[in-house]
Amino acid sequence: MTAAQMTSLQQTAMGGGSATAKTASYTLVAADAGTTVIMNSASATTITVNTSLFSAGDTVFIQNIGAGISTITAGTATVNTASSLALAQYESGYLYFTAAGASIFSKADGAAAAGGGLTLLSTTTLSGSTTTISGISGAYKNLQIIMRNPTWATGVAKIRLAIDGTITFKTSGVISWASGANKDTMVFYSTVQNPMQDTSSNTDGTNSLVWNIYDYAQTTAFKPIDIAWSNATQAYIAGGCIATNGAVSQIQIINDQSYAFNGGSVLIYGVN
Repeated sequence: MTAAQMTSLQQTAMGGGSATAKTASYTLVAADAGTTVIMNSASATTITVNTSLFSAGDTVFIQNIGAGISTITAGTATVNTASSLALAQYESGYLYFTAAGASIFSKADGAAAAGGGLTLLSTTTLSGSTTTISGISGAYKNLQIIMRNPTWATGVAKIRLAIDGTITFKTSGVISWASGANKDTMVFYSTVQNPMQDTSSNTDGTNSLVWNIYDYAQTTAFKPIDIAWSNATQAYIAGGCIATNGAVSQIQIINDQSYAFNGGSVLIYGVN
């Protein structure tokens, strides 16, 4: 037996197998049985699991060494787990096949995060009049979107959040805190067309917006949403829902006057 064959046997005995590096989303193939699949991408990726490729007892070890979240995704096969299917950087886990079309994913770093745990999915710099962020993992309970310090070239504008290319919000109103003599006064507005907005100066670097989208990956009902916005002199909160049954996998940050952003960033977190 050659040294390479001995090494392969040792790796397989330890559950690792030979390693293949992937820098983009990947669909498992039959040859991956007994091997290690290493994901190495700065962007979010998926690892798709299909049926009729593996046999009962086969295993695939998956390791993510990239900064982008890598999510195990059921294609035509079934993937069950007691933990999260999303692998952050340096996390890993095993796929164990109980049948040709069914598998169990066991995360090597333990059980799923406790309720409320945050995982950073992406950080994006605002650019152009619309910034699109796609490929959002559906492996979490809720989604938190934080926009920091947006600025743009000129004028006063509203910043809007669109879901999968459409602004489809139903809202219940806005509570506002103002500055000056009214700084301790809370005002409730009974109606508002779209609370996802920032009407302050284009150069005010103190702006901050937070959107929380609840149960964002389900496909059977509307999604509750709330928002908090503040700058140096004002603060608003609002609530409502996203009027779509589709899972949220893509968002757009839009300047309604088509002014190009020249500063600011958007952070997206998955919430367990």
